[in-house]
Amino acid sequence: MISSQILHRLRVQILQDPDSLEAYSLAECIYRVRPLGIVLPSRRDEVLEVLALAREEGISLTARGAGSAVAGQTLGSGIILDFSRRMNRILEICPEERWVRVEPGVIPADLNRTLEAEGLQFAPDPSSSAFCTVGGMIANNAGGARSVRYGATRDQVLSLIVATADGAVFETGPLPRTEKAAKRGEQAWLTEGLARLVEPRREAIARVSPDVRRIASGYELLRPFEEGRIDLTPLLIGSEGTLALTLEAKLRLIPIPRAIGTALAPFSDLRTLGEAVLIALRHAPSALEALDRSFLDLVRSAGNGSAAGIPANAEAVLIIEMEGESPREAAAGLDRLEKELKAGGACGGIVRALDPESRRRIWEIRKGASPILSARQGGMRNTRFIEDACVPTANLPRFLEETRRLLAEHRLQAAIFGHAGDAILHVNPMIDPTDPGVGDRMERIAREFADMVLSLGGALSGEHGDGRLRTPLLRKAFGGVAEIFREVKRLFDPTGILNPGIKVHDGRSRIVDHMDLGPRPSDHTATVW
Repeated sequence: MISSQILHRLRVQILQDPDSLEAYSLAECIYRVRPLGIVLPSRRDEVLEVLALAREEGISLTARGAGSAVAGQTLGSGIILDFSRRMNRILEICPEERWVRVEPGVIPADLNRTLEAEGLQFAPDPSSSAFCTVGGMIANNAGGARSVRYGATRDQVLSLIVATADGAVFETGPLPRTEKAAKRGEQAWLTEGLARLVEPRREAIARVSPDVRRIASGYELLRPFEEGRIDLTPLLIGSEGTLALTLEAKLRLIPIPRAIGTALAPFSDLRTLGEAVLIALRHAPSALEALDRSFLDLVRSAGNGSAAGIPANAEAVLIIEMEGESPREAAAGLDRLEKELKAGGACGGIVRALDPESRRRIWEIRKGASPILSARQGGMRNTRFIEDACVPTANLPRFLEETRRLLAEHRLQAAIFGHAGDAILHVNPMIDPTDPGVGDRMERIAREFADMVLSLGGALSGEHGDGRLRTPLLRKAFGGVAEIFREVKRLFDPTGILNPGIKVHDGRSRIVDHMDLGPRPSDHTATVW
């Protein structure tokens, strides 16, 4: 067993007091894993010093931002490398070329407040944007409500400066394959190695790659290969800190919309809502958020007044957002969409919100459930273990129906909501943590849910990543291609120190290993992590 005193060889700030170890044992997930210690680096050379110690002593190393990831990928039994405290600087803004360079601990909401003066923004907007970090968004390929128009993090990152497990540092970018790798350094050596692993098996990889708008499951093996060049950036984004550590990121920026119109559309059944989503996508919306009856009932039961205007017989609602160069143009976009929805019989009408206050009230409906769910500390508890699947958009109605069927079979109440434009569902069942068979029950339900998602051509994760929650299911999802994941991991991290057990399954661990459904501090995402 490794002594905790070994960390005192480092010349950086280390946390090993009982309160810190307890705090970093938890995150926004169903797991608890006690670390050896926490390191708070402030510079690149300190990160490299920690990497060197981890290599020499065989200690696992897990990168962490706000700890807001829900799949357990920011917990580890070795060193936790917390980038949020001190490596959180905005390094350079280039408004003319529309990019910004940042450290991994930058909070996206803070970044966008700074960029507002330039009329620019970083587009991905996860619901945790007020406290998550850019590094965490890169690790999970985070998206958010507006990814239907702007894509996920992978679509908005120009390059990364990373440190590999062996201590090499480089900035990612497309490399031509015209010279011997030995002449071009570590990045070229890794790209050549990736090519040897992937190119002979491209067809096999393509066969098991789901045709979905968003994916945060497995490794992105095909996108690095474009036009005779290889770029490691799309592979490292979404790799959950298992292949390299992000030290800096160069992010693409877009103009802030001049005007936004928001609308609420109620539906009497889920299939009609799914058909409305397909119609709405033809109008280039910037957001399409679905909320089903179980979600709405939860908000109503808490006395949330924002849901008062929703018809009592609505089986589901869709929050629609359109952008324009002027308020008139945004309103006209909603008019055109409403006309087509009515003509197709998908919807009787929409409720518009064109001013900031009206728009805020509509979005409060979507945001209302999270604090309500998190506040339930006793009795039946909100338990995120089947909460992030994504299917082909055409299969969204069936996905909703099959999810409800599975929940009914297992007598589970759950809030169901999601990014309908990308056909991502967040399913939050209520579980009794005192049930002696709760672990086996959750394992069984998760595997049945995975089978259903895969039968619809879906991905197990659309934006929250695999973590401890879905890594045991990756062979089910990808078959023999999961072995390529293992080979890629070995190429980048031959000693296996970077976030072990994530993305590459050891063949033994279960979804519910290290599970802890006990109470969480109510304010942890705003304080410790």
